[in-house]
Amino acid sequence: MSTLKNPKTRRGIAFIAGTAALALTLVACSGGGGPAEPAPERDLGTPVAGEVKEGALDGVTLTFAGSGGVFQDGQTQALWDPFAKASGATVNQDAFDAGKLKAMVDSGNVSWDIVNTTQFDTARGCGTLYEKYDYSQIDTSKIPKGTITDDCMVPQILYGLVLVYNTDKFGDNPPTSAADFFDTKKFPGKRTVSQSTYVDPQTVEFALTAQGKDINSITVDDIEGAFNMYRDLGDNVIGWTTGAQAQQQLEAGEAVMGLVWSGRGYGAAAAGAPVAPMWNEWMIMVDSNGIPKGVKDKQAAFAAVNYSIGAEQQAKMTELTSYGGVNVDAKPQMDELLKQWMTTENLDTGIAPNVDFWVKNYDALAAAWAGWATGN
Repeated sequence: MSTLKNPKTRRGIAFIAGTAALALTLVACSGGGGPAEPAPERDLGTPVAGEVKEGALDGVTLTFAGSGGVFQDGQTQALWDPFAKASGATVNQDAFDAGKLKAMVDSGNVSWDIVNTTQFDTARGCGTLYEKYDYSQIDTSKIPKGTITDDCMVPQILYGLVLVYNTDKFGDNPPTSAADFFDTKKFPGKRTVSQSTYVDPQTVEFALTAQGKDINSITVDDIEGAFNMYRDLGDNVIGWTTGAQAQQQLEAGEAVMGLVWSGRGYGAAAAGAPVAPMWNEWMIMVDSNGIPKGVKDKQAAFAAVNYSIGAEQQAKMTELTSYGGVNVDAKPQMDELLKQWMTTENLDTGIAPNVDFWVKNYDALAAAWAGWATGN
């Protein structure tokens, strides 16, 4: 399986400070304002990932709200158009907005049924912004182990926060650990790190990994120390605020190392930049398929999610978007460059986030992130 081929705009996996949740959202829309008829009960049979009874959702309208660009285009082609054809549903596209989601839920007039957001967002909003899944309606047997991290999510894609390095500079002596990112004597030159509006716990976890800490045993007191690791790089650290900027910095040689989303590293490599990923101590990122609280037709939403995680659908999604699928049986067609950047080929060396810790300590993280992002 794999991750990356028309690098998407994305995202981080962070939660947005304040009310914002993260880009990328799948949504199923059951219609406009006013009271809606209760959704009918349907016999859809035992769920099998990637399958739905022919015509089972005739007359249902679903809307997928995502992050836009080639990523959402790829999802549409690989997942939602085939689901519409098989199920009889109509599947429209929309753009996710966290404030809009909250307003929908607060007003009790939810027109989105599935949202693709981050595992942190569904964990933080489970039961308030997002419905709990009825996993009896989802075939999770082929989902990679450990990627369902709360009761309100089914994984949507796998990607990563990865150390990317310039092979012209360090090809004969590449970095092999998170600590090497902070070693400017052995690896001289500028590094680029996120200073975006996305509050990203895994940027913190990377620095703590470099300190030799166990991510599952961290404390609130560790947070500021992680940011100090980046501050201590002094003139050797530069910030990126969007994935596109991070990719451009790598392509231009402005940074000889970057802590960037795997899709953006691949994008730089595909554009001809002499860069490669370090797959030791990388941060595993997972996006969620979430169901907004108060959705009008949960069964239809569950059926859409269940279809989307089939092996064939996930393989095609990877080929079109470059992001890693969430079905262990998916076999996307990849060239050698794409294989080099596939997160799903390197899960054994990745570090999964301490989601529960960040949910409990989000306020402390957000405050520290604000200081880092503004240069304070």
